[in-house]
Amino acid sequence: MMPRLFTPVGFGHGSTIRLEPAPAHHLVRVLRLGPGAALEVFDGQGQAALGRLVSTDPCTVTVESLLAPDPSPPLRLSLAQCISAAEKMDWTIEKAVELGAAAIIPLQSQKGIVRLTPERSMRRREHWQRLIVAAASQCGQNRLPHLHEVANLTEWLRAQSAPAPGELRLVLDPRAPQSLPGLLADRNAPATGAEVQLLCGAESGFGELEWETACAAGWIAVTIGPRVLRTETAGLAALAAIQALWGDWGQGRARA
Repeated sequence: MMPRLFTPVGFGHGSTIRLEPAPAHHLVRVLRLGPGAALEVFDGQGQAALGRLVSTDPCTVTVESLLAPDPSPPLRLSLAQCISAAEKMDWTIEKAVELGAAAIIPLQSQKGIVRLTPERSMRRREHWQRLIVAAASQCGQNRLPHLHEVANLTEWLRAQSAPAPGELRLVLDPRAPQSLPGLLADRNAPATGAEVQLLCGAESGFGELEWETACAAGWIAVTIGPRVLRTETAGLAALAAIQALWGDWGQGRARA
């Protein structure tokens, strides 16, 4: 499979890109590629191009042809995820990228076992951003999800404005009387570009104030099914269900 690398630098046909240290290291030291090697670059905004490595010191790529831009997704899916233990949170973020999330919001919650200081929050966010780039590179996605700053769940809920017309806000809870499959089946597909937000709690669920604040902010409580899913599974399962029914899973895509 042709290597794919993210570059924040804009490019066009015939342009030369100087790669940043991390992708340059991966290309030359890990993949052991030299001048003349074919590769693909993407800008995180939907555009990708085929190119060729022309130099390894500095590591530069010449763009040979632009690929068709990614179409805008039919839905803007956001995952608001209460922060779980390191490996679980890493897994959730990586798979959310693969499942087409457009935004990921990491939240500190009352019952969450992880407590991050501002300094640790910054370091974890930098780590998660690297995971997002790696996951997008691997899965062929040319749009990078927006990773929000770490926020307190209750404060984040209170700061939200009223839902926009057509916007759907779903909070996942195994006690909810409404099932996600039932809700999706009873509703017409949202208009193209509409936003669907998912809120997933920590390992021990939500605190009472958090739950009341979510309901007051217009979130609809749903359960995924008869089994209680772990925090690192629940949000991803909901993303997959929505993509299968309303999203872009029916769209094919030609790859180089």
